[in-house]
Amino acid sequence: MNKQALITGASSGIGLATAQLLLHKGIGVTGISRRGQVAELKGKNFTAVALDLADSNETDSQLKLLLKQQAFDYFIHAAGYGEFGSIEQFSVAQIERAIQVNLTSALVLCRQLIPTFRQRQSGKLIFVGSESSLTAGRKGVIYSAAKFGLRGFCQALREDCASDGIQVSLINPGMVRSPFFDELSFAPAEQPENAISTEQVAALIGHILDSDDNIVFDEVQLTPRVKSIDFSARKSK
Repeated sequence: MNKQALITGASSGIGLATAQLLLHKGIGVTGISRRGQVAELKGKNFTAVALDLADSNETDSQLKLLLKQQAFDYFIHAAGYGEFGSIEQFSVAQIERAIQVNLTSALVLCRQLIPTFRQRQSGKLIFVGSESSLTAGRKGVIYSAAKFGLRGFCQALREDCASDGIQVSLINPGMVRSPFFDELSFAPAEQPENAISTEQVAALIGHILDSDDNIVFDEVQLTPRVKSIDFSARKSK
């Protein structure tokens, strides 16, 4: 039987590139995203689930239904978005949504996934963090808070699950050339060495999934060779 993967953020960026890679490898993919079905992902081995991860109750309910229909071998949490600015610029609703999508959704999903992995004594979970979980920068108060929290969650979960045959990995990319920057006031500079591609992150995820069950990639940092940011096309917040 084919392995099965559950991927969040599957309609765009790293999540989309990962879904495409795993489908090419013959792995069945269930992709969660706000948009649900997208033109880039089709076929009998792909199932689209339209879901807003900012709604924790709906996320919990939808996962219960999914787990009744399908067991998963892999979980890749690639969903996330960035909002940047001084803390006083954000409404309470903006703060809550950013924390829900970037952090809380991972906890809510794992709350139900982990028992199924423990029952089988196997499973691989990969979380896409950020270099912002290592060093916080200016205007990154909300995003860094969420990513620092995700990093702490992964470290604790790894310790909790190691004796149950479950592997937990965290990938912290630097700037990735993706739609993440579409609504932001900055982006990586245009030269190839200024950004990581979504396909490169997906390739690393594929390598971790292919790795021996007795080793764990605890945490991996990926950065572009030359860090250069383009502020020339500022968007209004």
